[in-house]
Amino acid sequence: MASSRRRPAYAHPAGEWSAVAAPLWRRGAASAIDWVVAGVVYVLLLIPAGMLELVGGLLEGEAGSALTVFGHVVAVGAIVVYFTALLRSGHTLGMRALDIHVFAHGDGREPGLGRSLARALLALLFAVAVLNGYAYVRGWAPVGAISSTERLVGETSVVVAAVAVVGQLWMLVDGEGRTLWDRVTGLVVVEDVVPASFPDRLWRPWST
Repeated sequence: MASSRRRPAYAHPAGEWSAVAAPLWRRGAASAIDWVVAGVVYVLLLIPAGMLELVGGLLEGEAGSALTVFGHVVAVGAIVVYFTALLRSGHTLGMRALDIHVFAHGDGREPGLGRSLARALLALLFAVAVLNGYAYVRGWAPVGAISSTERLVGETSVVVAAVAVVGQLWMLVDGEGRTLWDRVTGLVVVEDVVPASFPDRLWRPWST
């Protein structure tokens, strides 16, 4: 990695391409697009999940409970599959729209299954924490109005959501322009990728 006045510059270890770290606003916009898409998929899958829950309620017992849980696992699992599958290709739909790319930091290759899955699970964890934390803060009630378990879940969600935000903002002070979560999962997110074989041409994700 070499330094740049504005943003850190990256070079593929084998010299195949060069790029600069994607800015926070572009990453945020890409993430917003991805979560809109993932949210739509989740809502659509809630329809069959609701049907399974209805059938599970009719069956009762362990079989009914298992069927209900299965429906929700499928709906949530679809979000993990969405992020994992697309991150492995080097860019999600949101990243494609904002023309940014994700690579493995060590070798400059597209992320493997392990890194992509880890990043997808982190994204899901933080999204759930943000939603639960927001609901907890907005629904603040006097002591005793909610159970101790609900309070614990709410307070934990607020803490996790705060950690998620701090970890994302870390890229503003990081020497490589990476978030803490980039570092944990061994990834780097860049833009303006210039192939060494075509130094006058930017690599566009829509053409790959």
